Amino acid sequence: MIAPPKRILFVRMDRIGDLVLTLPSDQNPLFRESEKLWFISTGLEFVAENAIPPRRFVGWKKEFSWSQFLLFIKKVREFAPQISVSFQSPWWVTLALWLSGVPERVGVLSSWHSFLFLNYGLRQKRSRCEHHELDYNHLLVQKTLTPRFAAQTAYLKMVGPAFKSPLPQSYIVIHPGMAGSALNWPIAHYRNLILAMSQKIPVIITGTATDRSILEPLEETLPKRENILWFNERLNPQQLLGVLQNAKAVFAPSTGVLHLAAALGVPTRGIYSPVNVQKAERWGPRGPNTNTWTPSVPCPGRFRCLGSACKHFNCMELVSPQEIEDNISKLI
Repeated sequence: MIAPPKRILFVRMDRIGDLVLTLPSDQNPLFRESEKLWFISTGLEFVAENAIPPRRFVGWKKEFSWSQFLLFIKKVREFAPQISVSFQSPWWVTLALWLSGVPERVGVLSSWHSFLFLNYGLRQKRSRCEHHELDYNHLLVQKTLTPRFAAQTAYLKMVGPAFKSPLPQSYIVIHPGMAGSALNWPIAHYRNLILAMSQKIPVIITGTATDRSILEPLEETLPKRENILWFNERLNPQQLLGVLQNAKAVFAPSTGVLHLAAALGVPTRGIYSPVNVQKAERWGPRGPNTNTWTPSVPCPGRFRCLGSACKHFNCMELVSPQEIEDNISKLI
């Protein structure tokens, strides 16, 4: 076992959900007295800022440039960690950690650079989805650094800032959009759920510019109602947290908003694809009150949906809006 370090550096340069499911790894008992520093993707600083406890971090772009590469090495040397843990990072990061002289460099042994520049590693076939992403991250730390600890895996806890604009006294949030890395629910199903729930409670719809392909046709087919509130493209990350944390429930597909809501302790409901690398068993939200739905079909897709070549396509239609409505209605 490696001795408890005075300073430890963590690296996860990825998307919102990935970071939410990685930050709890620094709570291992081995690091209780350690000074910790995270390198995270630029734009995700709000996640680390609002985490409990708040994390010390540096936001960094994944794209390589010589100036940023040399500056990265300088930053690492200034912090002078005894250990670095790379959960996910581009090739140049592991090279920079090696050139920075970090004594113990831990990471997932998968890409060529991990075998060259890491001296502690673990082979993890994450595409097999044998564990949840949160557990994969804990196992990386557990099996390379702390074999005598059996620390229980914990989920991230967050607190959002107060939302300063007026909000309904009681409401739910529906976030229909996603980055496209997994199958989504049909637009017609979102429409039916929003219509049904808006008769019981105000529904706030959130989204970004990248979600326009689903939000624009959705807005065109929904009637104008006081109880259907469109907050899409109106919220910065801090404001989004403020809206999420006061919701009675949050419903979304496999996207970072779902993980933020779960970390805030909000009742979180998600819709997931049965494709092996997209399923909830690996990417579902972790928190005190979470639930997910996945079509009950024997999916032949391992890395992606086979589309019309699959006899079950489009299986996402099999999860009915009525089932989701009944479940969320119990929360309000």
